[in-house]
Amino acid sequence: MFIISNKTFGVLSGLSFAFILVLLLLAVDANAATESGRINRYVVAVSANNGGSGRPMLRYAESDARSFAKVLKEMGGVLPQNVILVREPSVAALQKEFSNLDSKILENGASDGRNEVLVYYSGHADEKGLRLGEETYTWKDLRNRIDALSADVKIAVIDACGSGAITRVKGGKAVPAFMVDQSSDMKGYAFITSSTQDESSQESDKLKGSFFTHSLVSGLRGAGDLSSDGKVTLSEAYQFAFNETLQKTETTLGGAQHPSRDMNLAGTGDVVMTDLRATSAGLDLDESVYGRLYIRDENGELVAELNKKRGHAMSLGLPAGRYAVNLQQDLDYMGASVVLSNGKREKVTLGGFKSVAAEQTVLRGEIGGNRNCTSGDNVACSLDSLDYRGRFRTTFNFVDADDKPRKGLQLGLFVTRTKDYMLGTQVSLIANIAQKEMHGLQATTIVNVAKEHFEGAQLSSVVNYAGSLDGAQVSSALNLTKDKSSGAQIGIINVAADTLEGVQVSAGVNYAKATDLQVTAGVNAAFAAKTQVVAGVNYATNSKIQVAAGVNATHVNEKVQVGVVNYATKEKGRQWGIVNVCAHCEKSPVGLINIVGNGVWSVTPYINEMGALGGSIHLGTAYFYTNLEWAAFFKKGHVFKEFEKFYEHGVGIGTQFGKYGSHWELEYTFFNVYDKFGVDEGDWKSGYHHRGRVGYVYQVLPGFGLSVGGSLNVTSEGYLNKLLLKPLGDYHDDLHIKKHNARWWPGFYAGLTVGRF
Repeated sequence: MFIISNKTFGVLSGLSFAFILVLLLLAVDANAATESGRINRYVVAVSANNGGSGRPMLRYAESDARSFAKVLKEMGGVLPQNVILVREPSVAALQKEFSNLDSKILENGASDGRNEVLVYYSGHADEKGLRLGEETYTWKDLRNRIDALSADVKIAVIDACGSGAITRVKGGKAVPAFMVDQSSDMKGYAFITSSTQDESSQESDKLKGSFFTHSLVSGLRGAGDLSSDGKVTLSEAYQFAFNETLQKTETTLGGAQHPSRDMNLAGTGDVVMTDLRATSAGLDLDESVYGRLYIRDENGELVAELNKKRGHAMSLGLPAGRYAVNLQQDLDYMGASVVLSNGKREKVTLGGFKSVAAEQTVLRGEIGGNRNCTSGDNVACSLDSLDYRGRFRTTFNFVDADDKPRKGLQLGLFVTRTKDYMLGTQVSLIANIAQKEMHGLQATTIVNVAKEHFEGAQLSSVVNYAGSLDGAQVSSALNLTKDKSSGAQIGIINVAADTLEGVQVSAGVNYAKATDLQVTAGVNAAFAAKTQVVAGVNYATNSKIQVAAGVNATHVNEKVQVGVVNYATKEKGRQWGIVNVCAHCEKSPVGLINIVGNGVWSVTPYINEMGALGGSIHLGTAYFYTNLEWAAFFKKGHVFKEFEKFYEHGVGIGTQFGKYGSHWELEYTFFNVYDKFGVDEGDWKSGYHHRGRVGYVYQVLPGFGLSVGGSLNVTSEGYLNKLLLKPLGDYHDDLHIKKHNARWWPGFYAGLTVGRF
């Protein structure tokens, strides 16, 4: 048992009171410091895609600048009116923007606050300075101007080739990590560059931006928060961007890219670049999630990319919206969908991911032996680097082979072959072979082979082959692609084993899994084709437009078939031809013989006022059908006993007023009338019979009905002698029109109808 005397208790009480008093005083001082340490932060984001003559036009400098400014506006406490975007400036224009900024800072600056300026540049540069069109803003002048800005803290981020040169103008060197918060008295400068003075900075088509800026922005959104305190400091953001940029570029043809820094800041505290708590929405990654993460917005843009360790939670600040989160663990790929709302944070656990098939571009081709791009952008980043940094080479040998990435002209008397990526031209007598992706031209008399993707033109007398194609294959024999392609195939036989977004033109056969246009004199075949034009046969599982001088056949057609014979299992458009066949038609076909499974197909034997026994066949739809008809005439007084020596057959069109079952119908038919059933041609007589009739069909049972109606008939003499029909009764009228004889009368008919009507 411990016994505390009254005296001892009094001493302890006095010490406790003194300690509490000190804490209260410190808290008051801290609050006062916080209120008096208000930060006024400004961002100047400069972009320059144009680096002058002799330099390739960049594609993403402007979007990089906007991305940097956006993350600081959303999470870095920068007011919208303090964001200055400068696009394609001259040296004088950029200097004027700095002068305007000085004036703005002096106008807005508070005596008890701290002013910070963040200058960002994305564009061309070299060892001399920024390349602004045809002008150069020297490193020395730029650094002096930034140093002279009317601010307590100046931070410059420069994403350009050789940008590390600015950190050596004053012999600067890296110092320990520095940070600033609202209670600090920090002053000075920091220069962050995307590369050292003798390195190139690279941009990527897949990232749609530079490797460095993309990594830096991902870090600022929370991926760089190594301390897990909900804040990202400049030192943390730099370290994250350094590691990510180096990892993504160390195997590109442009070479490893090492960001650098020069910092000279005096004071206490920490420079906080972004605060994850300031965002309107947030994404929390659980401790169970680990691997390479790719986060894309609803437009498919990559907004963040990072490696996450197991057992370490992570938060990212993102605008409200829908996001796709893809996770790569070794060779396993998983995906999750997240909707972020204002004022809320969404948590993602490993159980929230589902397995997905890896995109082909992630695993496609490698640079050299076992080299690859960690970002999964191995093809695009390598070809970008080869385009911008590769040296143009021309070689000639009997068999010209190259194992290295190549840019230039490869000439082989017999064969050319390249094992790695190539930009340029291969020319040989026998064969050109590209074992990895190639952009350019292959020309030979025998065979061109591109085992992977080919962009450009393949020209040969016999065979062109490409794993996939963006361009043209021209051959006098066979063109072949294996994977999804776009462009044109021109030859005798064209084969696209997968989709070809483009055109196939041949003298023999075109085949594609799916294509836009096929034109040939022989056979077009495709699982899916937008347009097929042929002199022979078109076949497709699914088609939109088929035009043939012969036969069109498809399972499903969307718009139109035009040909001698048209067939479709399901026709959504219209068929135009001599013979049209469809199991199910949504529109009435137009032709001589129309066989429609869901339409009209019926036979009607009948007798009429001329003493004729006839039969008609209706084929088509209720809206439009064709009539094929034949009739023989009884001798007067010998009905059903003996026929006359003349007969007639004809073809016509009609409509049932759009109704099936019992219905009215309106019809016109043109007949040829013949005498003597084919005896001596000298005795042959013929004439013409025009008939229009209105009838009614009464459905007695499904598939069986009674037909009756009236008609108006006109007959005339033919080219061979004279044959004018007439009714059995004498109620006709003869006409004489110029030198031609004609006859007309009203008539009637009655019969039975069997089929679908």
